Amino acid sequence: MKDIKGRLLLSLLSVLLMASTGLSEEGINRLEDIVITGTKTPHTLQDVPVQTIVITREDIERKNAQNIMDLLKDIPGIQTANHNDIFGTYTWMAKMRGLDFNSGYALILVDGQRAMGCGQSGGMGEYGVGLNQVPVELVERIEVVKGPGSALYGSDAMAGIVNIITKKPPKEGKGYAGAAYGRYDVQKEESNGSRESAPGTRDLAKAYASYGGPVTEDTGYFLHYNYESADDIEEDPRQAQRHSVFGKLDTRLTAKTDLSLSAELIDYEKEGRQEEDSWRISGIMDFRLSEKHALALKGYTYTWDFTHGYPGYTYGYKVGDVGYNQAELQYTWDVNTWNTLVAGGEFQVQGIDYTIENDDGSVVRVNEDVETSSLYLQDETVLWDVLTLVGGVRYDHHSTFGDEVNPKFSLMARPGDTTTLRASFGTSFKSPTIRQLYYSTPYRHGSYYAQANPDLKPETAVGYDISVEQWLLKNRLMVDLGYFRNDIDDMVVREDTGTLYNGLPLMEYRNVESAMTQGVEFMARAYWTEAFTTSFSYTFTDTENEESGNELTYVPRHSASLSPAYDWEQYDLGISARLSYNSKQYTNTSNTSDIDAGSVLDAKIYKQLSEYARLTLEVDDIFDSAPAREGRYYAGRTYVVKLDFEF
Repeated sequence: MKDIKGRLLLSLLSVLLMASTGLSEEGINRLEDIVITGTKTPHTLQDVPVQTIVITREDIERKNAQNIMDLLKDIPGIQTANHNDIFGTYTWMAKMRGLDFNSGYALILVDGQRAMGCGQSGGMGEYGVGLNQVPVELVERIEVVKGPGSALYGSDAMAGIVNIITKKPPKEGKGYAGAAYGRYDVQKEESNGSRESAPGTRDLAKAYASYGGPVTEDTGYFLHYNYESADDIEEDPRQAQRHSVFGKLDTRLTAKTDLSLSAELIDYEKEGRQEEDSWRISGIMDFRLSEKHALALKGYTYTWDFTHGYPGYTYGYKVGDVGYNQAELQYTWDVNTWNTLVAGGEFQVQGIDYTIENDDGSVVRVNEDVETSSLYLQDETVLWDVLTLVGGVRYDHHSTFGDEVNPKFSLMARPGDTTTLRASFGTSFKSPTIRQLYYSTPYRHGSYYAQANPDLKPETAVGYDISVEQWLLKNRLMVDLGYFRNDIDDMVVREDTGTLYNGLPLMEYRNVESAMTQGVEFMARAYWTEAFTTSFSYTFTDTENEESGNELTYVPRHSASLSPAYDWEQYDLGISARLSYNSKQYTNTSNTSDIDAGSVLDAKIYKQLSEYARLTLEVDDIFDSAPAREGRYYAGRTYVVKLDFEF
């Protein structure tokens, strides 16, 4: 099987290499992409002083991408291989630099604003943050910022930030529509290491439609509807489905005032088990006070109502709602051509009000609000056009834990036109979740009970990184090599108490003394021709729970991916592939059980049927080789056919 994989990949690469002649301008053009997440001010990609990776709409159209997690697989430092790419499955093991998104170690933004993202997006629990919050068809681009970000964004930005940016209203009337259907095998790994298929295959489906355009010379709109459904991966499949409606309105109120409003409604249901409704309303108003002074007022409100399980259900009956509200005022002063000052303040409120009924009849009632007030300041200075220095600091007052102050310093040096050195140092913090603090009674979670701990302390971290970016071959080839390290104090973990509760293990949240993650990240992107691109990424990650000396769970020491793509313009045909590898990973804190190393090959072929229609075939895990955890079911080989229209 390994020989077959190797020959197939070699053949694929050979075809693509033979097809490449000449050099592309695409690498040069991408240097001019405008990014904003790293400093909250606009920069071209080549001049941003904080390490930033951009996934463009063109990248998205070339990738096998059922969800956001699929789009992040090629980015060094982000590890998503332990997940099924099937709608309705959880994403709680996704990592950035060895730290998981679901527990809040990496911050997820939607259009620059903090996202909650509970159950229907793949996260778990009232705080769980899933990556799959936005349908792929709605995404314009994704900005990934590495390193501690608490100096600008507060809690949860320890490892980095993922900003999912949605499409804007088009300048001319334009519409999109499409549908997809797929089938996938379900596999189960037995305790003796053998593998067997669950009965039958499962279905997935997707449909979407969107339209936007100008209303007046100064006002535009964009509307998007999305439907997704899939069978579960468990032995007894339960269909999950989600309807979502998104709308955005951009308008110029005056010559110096712009307003952007967006709203999202979601209805999610998993047959016999989960019902969820959520809505989000957000707005940004920009005031250009003068040529050098600008003010931005931002805010949003998010509510998630849910019912999980049913009375008497083995894993508990949960009903209630979670809310999140935020307001921010940001002031930007371009002091002169080489100095920019940013100052701002935020107010956040997270609330939870729900009830859990365990199967033993015990009841957990939680009604808590957590408030955070913040002030931040950042100064950016450019010296001699080759050195950029950024210093920032943020003060947060948490209603439970009091005050936190987090600084960050970044440096970018340009010793040559094609060489960029970036380095940063900063501190960050993460407050414990409501679940970890306030649940008065142990609650059933899968095969164990979990106990809250009101004595938990916030987690704090010191992080730093350094990287060198080099463009070669007239800016058609980019290579980036970097090192990172995070030292975390008072890390919150869930550990076995050694006792039983209702016949199951009782786990309790507690602070460990410290933990560490460090590693090396390498990325290469080649734009050989306008039609042929290749990306390669590799990450080495070393982790340690410094109290026990063991490695952190679900973090491979070695991970890599190779992704070529080629468009045959004369045939209106395109092909892309991704070969990914992950080394062994531990699945428990004692490091006594693990997942074997494994590799996965995906491929995609797309045909432009006309100027307005495209047909796509995607095959994930071609060799049905994804490693599985003992006793669990996994999606194996997956086929998806898509038809997209533009009008």
